[in-house]
Amino acid sequence: MLDLEKKALDSWAMGDPLGYAENFAENATYFDDIGAQNRVNGNAALTAYFKSLEGKIPTHNYELVDPKVQVFDNVAILTLRYNASTMDNQPGPPWKSTSIYKLINGEWKVVHANWSLIKN
Repeated sequence: MLDLEKKALDSWAMGDPLGYAENFAENATYFDDIGAQNRVNGNAALTAYFKSLEGKIPTHNYELVDPKVQVFDNVAILTLRYNASTMDNQPGPPWKSTSIYKLINGEWKVVHANWSLIKN
C-alpha cells in the first residue's frame, strides 16, 4: 500500500491530481479540506473532482511522516502525515490522511480516503 500511495502522491506533488486518482476503486468515497468537504462518491465523480484541481496544485516536495499500514485480511488502513514544501523549501500546510484499501481482483485499491489539514 505504501508504495502505491507514494506513487500517487508523487503525481500529486508534480501537479497531476488525476495521477493521484488512479488508485481509487470504482465505488470509492473521498473527503478533503480543499473542495471536497462533502463526500465525493464513485470513480466518475472523483475523476471529475481531481480534474477540477488541474493547474491548481503547485509542484512541491513532500515528506511522509509516520506512515502506518494495518492489514486485516483483504482490507488495509494507511494513516500518515503529509508535510509539503515549495520547491524553494518554504513549508506548506501539514496534512493528515487516512486511506482504506481493499484487495479487489488481486489489486489493492482505495475504497475511501480522507485528507484534513492539521490544525494547531
